[in-house]
Amino acid sequence: MPGNIKLEFRLKPKQRAFVEAATPWTGFIGGVGSGKTHTGAIKSIMAMIEEPGSLGLICAPTYTMLRDASQRKFFELLPRELIRSFNKNEQHLICINDSEVLFRSLDQPDKIRGMNIAWFWDDEGPLGGYYAWQMLKQRAGRQDPKRFRKRGWVTGTPKGRDGFWREFVKNNDLDHTLIQSSTLENLSNLPENYVEGMNFTGAFYEQEIMGSFEAFEGLVYRFNIDPEMPESHVRPAPPQKHFTQVIGGVDWGYTNPSVALVLGIDGDNRAWQIAEYYQRGKQLERDVIPTILEMTRQYGVSDWYCDPAEPEHIAKLKSALDSAMLPCEAHQADNTITTGIQTVQTFLTTRADGIPGLLVDASCVFTITEFGSYQYERSPDMVADEFIKEKPVKQNDHAMDAIRYALHTHLGGIIGDAALSFSNTANEQRLLREIAELERAREEDTERTIWRKGNMAASMRFLGRL
Repeated sequence: MPGNIKLEFRLKPKQRAFVEAATPWTGFIGGVGSGKTHTGAIKSIMAMIEEPGSLGLICAPTYTMLRDASQRKFFELLPRELIRSFNKNEQHLICINDSEVLFRSLDQPDKIRGMNIAWFWDDEGPLGGYYAWQMLKQRAGRQDPKRFRKRGWVTGTPKGRDGFWREFVKNNDLDHTLIQSSTLENLSNLPENYVEGMNFTGAFYEQEIMGSFEAFEGLVYRFNIDPEMPESHVRPAPPQKHFTQVIGGVDWGYTNPSVALVLGIDGDNRAWQIAEYYQRGKQLERDVIPTILEMTRQYGVSDWYCDPAEPEHIAKLKSALDSAMLPCEAHQADNTITTGIQTVQTFLTTRADGIPGLLVDASCVFTITEFGSYQYERSPDMVADEFIKEKPVKQNDHAMDAIRYALHTHLGGIIGDAALSFSNTANEQRLLREIAELERAREEDTERTIWRKGNMAASMRFLGRL
């Protein structure tokens, strides 16, 4: 290594503690804007320098996130004098001391099973899921264990009390170091009113700003993220899968993210979410609409169901679709919340073939994350574990709105009539009818005693079993 290369990084105390941690598994978990990616990139650069000849892996949940955040920050901080070569097609970097780095997306984590690496950095790990972290840990330390340490680190904002919480908090041991940092500790590096603009409160504030592992109670949906279970909702569409229809849902935003989701509907009215766009601070006509046009072309979307609160946005999308001569329509979505949620819940139910009616590709990380934190409001005068079933919390719900717009507006009536056909026994059909009757009774009179906690719990247990 040339002696005239000077490395100088400015780090806050917690960031420095993370970079210098020597345990095999290290986590820097913090609020949005707390410097997680910056710190993870520095730790990766130091690993390259400390262990000449080592092979490291830098990952993010999707290729777009890898390219636009993790990799961008890494090359921004890495002195050019340390680079011998970089093959963009293969995403392979070689340093002048023979250290190497591979850059990979984790939208299909099983693809890394055959790698033999010394170290890895899992950026935005909680967003990408705990399963990917487990796969990475299995591959670390397999490159010449006598020369290189087995180690890996994760950076990201927590996403509930997931596997990362169990590993780094509940079951923490001497092999683990967890550094937690809030957005407030990095305000000097952030724009003015950055935190206020997020408009987070309650558990979302504690998670997204304070970097705390929060247990979200009163979840609206039961969503299984374990890829090894047959009833998992996270599953890619099979290659060459034929869809009878391809539709999309749009939730407009700027300070809040703009969201566009694409769903393929097969011949059994099973919905497969195959793509998502989820971006904050993007201009409607410069960024959002061009992206929707490209998604329309790429996936053959026939109908977009859009947030009806912005009719002028819908008019601009219609005009853009016409100008591009795309055979696609943009519609005002049905924004009925309660019945829309019931439609999505029906799709999430596991059908007679053991597979849910709604499946989400692993690359749709923001949708998957929102399913795990979309919760009902708790009323101050209610006892513990009771929630306002008509009123989900209006935070981190943008993908949830978009998927509801698409499924309920396009298929709500059809699925409502056909829900009983998802079961193949008389007993299941009877129970589904009873649940449907409870739903109707609740809408007629929310004070009816049939919706006391015991009956609701029994119904939800059955829905979880289907």
